[in-house]
Amino acid sequence: MSKSRTGVLQRIQPVSLKIPQKPKIHGHRGARGLHPENTLHSVSSAASLGSDAIEIDVWVSRDDRLIVHHDARLSPAIARDADGLWVEEELPIRDLKAIDLSGYDVGRINPNSEYFARFPEQTPCDGQTIPSLEDVVNLLREMDSDIEINIELKSAVDDPSLIPPVERYIEITAREILDLGIAERVLVQSFDWRLPLGIKSMLTDLRIGLLSDQANRHEHSAGEKHPCPDSTNSPESYGRLSDLPGLVADLGANVWSPNFADIEADLLAKAHRDGLEVCVWTVNRIEHMQDMMNLGVDIITTDYPDRLIDLRACWTTQMNPD
Repeated sequence: MSKSRTGVLQRIQPVSLKIPQKPKIHGHRGARGLHPENTLHSVSSAASLGSDAIEIDVWVSRDDRLIVHHDARLSPAIARDADGLWVEEELPIRDLKAIDLSGYDVGRINPNSEYFARFPEQTPCDGQTIPSLEDVVNLLREMDSDIEINIELKSAVDDPSLIPPVERYIEITAREILDLGIAERVLVQSFDWRLPLGIKSMLTDLRIGLLSDQANRHEHSAGEKHPCPDSTNSPESYGRLSDLPGLVADLGANVWSPNFADIEADLLAKAHRDGLEVCVWTVNRIEHMQDMMNLGVDIITTDYPDRLIDLRACWTTQMNPD
């Protein structure tokens, strides 16, 4: 067992049983506001806090392993090499094998980066390395946690070298989901709609979500172009925002996942009429969490699951005083 893995297990607390509540809470990149993103420590924290799901980002390594990482390349904002130095060469995840990627320390934010100021409450955890999806699944099994896994498949429309050919990407992901035995507990999402739709054509009972960001307000990985619902990957192919819920439902998705700034009551009602769950992202401010709960969304993705768990408990008590 690696040093970083042992450190994670030492911090794990028993996972308490939860009565299902609405909205469901998905910890973004684990619990990014509290711990280094997309690490085993962040995942274990989100699960132990009582999140309903952990959300992680996935790329494909050179040896066709699903790797948990947000950016298409190693980032000098979070990655240090074996000598403890912040990386300078932003190597693509696709160019490195899983074992090579596990040699980088991503347990703290570079204090000289712009990223550092965004998460002042994040607690460093040195020794956390870049995990694979298999590592995440094994960790949750060791925790005896049946928490849902929200997998966002990253894509790079403008630079195909950063991902396998789409058909191969679909095959790799479907195979690994089956091999890991997690088909019943995952939600597979992407801004590149070809990926979850292709996987669902192979695993028909799989829950999939289609992500959207109508105004492209949010951070995306280099090379990603959003939204991209068809093979042209053109934002114009979405048409009007009001058409989105129907389009998502017609394509056979289970979940529509818009930027929370794009959702309003009539769109939510339309999505529900079309049989969709609505999963909004990434909601971090208390007032925005309250707005989304009052609106009645089904799932909220947040960097601060602790805040939302406490808020939901208070909100549930107020709505059901007896």
